Amino acid sequence: MLDLHVLGTASARPTTKRAVSGSVLACPEGLIIIDPGEGFQDRFTDARRHLKSELGTPRLRSRRVAAVLLTHGHLDHTWGLLPWLQTSGLDGRTEPLVVAGPIDAHTFDHVQEHGFSSPPPEGLAASDVWRQMRVWHDLGATKELLGYPITWRLGHVASGRWMDVTPDEAVESTPVWSPAGWVEHRLTPIVSRHSVPSCGWRIDGPSTALVVSGDTASPGLESDLQGPDVLVHEATYLEEHADRAQGHLHSTAAGAARTALHLGARGLALTHFSARLAEVGSSLGEAVAVLKEGVPCVALNDGDRLTVQPDGAVHHLSRGDVGWEAMLLVEGRR
Repeated sequence: MLDLHVLGTASARPTTKRAVSGSVLACPEGLIIIDPGEGFQDRFTDARRHLKSELGTPRLRSRRVAAVLLTHGHLDHTWGLLPWLQTSGLDGRTEPLVVAGPIDAHTFDHVQEHGFSSPPPEGLAASDVWRQMRVWHDLGATKELLGYPITWRLGHVASGRWMDVTPDEAVESTPVWSPAGWVEHRLTPIVSRHSVPSCGWRIDGPSTALVVSGDTASPGLESDLQGPDVLVHEATYLEEHADRAQGHLHSTAAGAARTALHLGARGLALTHFSARLAEVGSSLGEAVAVLKEGVPCVALNDGDRLTVQPDGAVHHLSRGDVGWEAMLLVEGRR
């Protein structure tokens, strides 16, 4: 089973009800963090505490996190990582970790030729994922200071070129991969379209699949793989601001719905809502109007979960003061 804990559903900046991006995916083999924006370690701790009310549900233990997946380098998706890394070390973590994210072709060639710790090319944006990884490393994200090793995984998604960088070497790798020791789940970057190098991430289990978009225009995500059981897609804007969405290479809720149909997703979950939206009922309504009755859709709130059962059934779990209330979103395959 895949169990996605959605710990932030705001875009760009937090609101009184929504934090910025950050999710944790749990499966029987371990945990994966996706886009840990600022304040992530507090939200991770809160989610772990809230799970104590759910008997039989695996706990979110930092030492079980095998990988961190970044969709791009904007700070509302990345800047909570270093504090979480340091807290994990203080908690006694010793297990190795992979941090993966997309870069452009020029940066990929530069790192491959000059090495991970080389000075960045002139004019390289602060949002570049490799540049941020170098900063985290310089600020203490090393085995000597954390107590556990990190492999920095960098890729140019469109060409399928990836490399794994450690203090000793940079080794070419494959776009589809699994954390060390995992045999039943694989991770695949998916081409997306944003203002900086970006990708979505697909997580496949033995009989299940889930895709998280990150920030992307619509159309944006491209994949030849079979449609996922559920697509978690950004819905920053309403259609009345479609020109603004296109200008910033973000998506509207209707655009997210069109992407879900394009990918053949069996269900859609909307997230990453603009702070200008007082409520997200209009976003859900616009998506449903595009999907009609073909694909079920839900708007996520902070603390919600999405579970994908082995038969493909997807449940949306709404977080309450104690525990979660489950609703069937996608029926199991017949």
